[in-house]
Amino acid sequence: MIRKLLLGLALVFVVALGAAAFYLASRQNLRFDAPYPLLPAGADSAQLARGRYVVLELASCGSCHGDPRLAEAYRRGEEVPLSGGRSWAIPPGTFYAPNLTPDRETGIGAIPDSAIARALRYGVGHDGRALMPFMVMQGLSDEDLAAAVAYLRVQPPVRNPIPAHRFSLLGMVVKATVLASPVGPNTPPPAVSPRGATVENGRYLVEAVVRCGGCHTQRDQRNGALIGAPLAGARGVEDSESPGRSWSPPNITSGGRLASMDEGAFLSRMRAGRAIPDSPMPWQAYERMDEDDLRAVYRYLVTVPASSQDVGPPVFGTRQP
Repeated sequence: MIRKLLLGLALVFVVALGAAAFYLASRQNLRFDAPYPLLPAGADSAQLARGRYVVLELASCGSCHGDPRLAEAYRRGEEVPLSGGRSWAIPPGTFYAPNLTPDRETGIGAIPDSAIARALRYGVGHDGRALMPFMVMQGLSDEDLAAAVAYLRVQPPVRNPIPAHRFSLLGMVVKATVLASPVGPNTPPPAVSPRGATVENGRYLVEAVVRCGGCHTQRDQRNGALIGAPLAGARGVEDSESPGRSWSPPNITSGGRLASMDEGAFLSRMRAGRAIPDSPMPWQAYERMDEDDLRAVYRYLVTVPASSQDVGPPVFGTRQP
């Protein structure tokens, strides 16, 4: 009797395991239909200049998509190809930054502008699959979205094949469940970008373009979801370039770093650049931001609910050779 019961339980377990495996496998390559944003037919010098500013300074795309072999040059403020290849080994798997140059075989050269715009705004790739939500650019204004695509098009093409993401079992589960659907904008993005040293512009920059919360808010390391108080800092973010070292981006609310900074001190700090060697914050990009934009960021940050959270020292461990 006991033997039959055990066999029955084993059979149920095998069937359940098979059903789970089938479910996971069937949801790894779901296809989605999202609208293609309308983009202007051509690009003028003003649009390309704005696109360069958005891509290189505000969004600092080189932090992830820059050639990893030129990481030191990028930290020094040099412009490097957005040819991808940087990898992140995290619990859900190993992920690779794609090549954003207009190479037709290994980059975005064969992908229509509208499909690139759709990927940025709705998180749907040119093949219809949901993109991993690492690059949160859904809130870009129509103006900045068009400018960014236009600028990406005029870069020199670089041939650099990028490996496909490698998902762990946890990653497959997350991809089939929590991240099964693409992530689009929470609210309709503005048609035109705000300008000037205003709270409105600061909110747009912090939340949609510079995306300060991506580092300065605690994340769930299993699925990447933001789980901490907004901009109140994050503990123990692993350094993908140096095993054994981790960073703790500070609390940048008025209850943290901003408690002792007025607008002038904030502006001076941002202009001063990298103070901690190898800090992952792209200081070399942000120190070149327009003054009005930096003032706007400060004026918005002081409106964010204050948090007293202390995430501790900014860096743990030492850089490995």
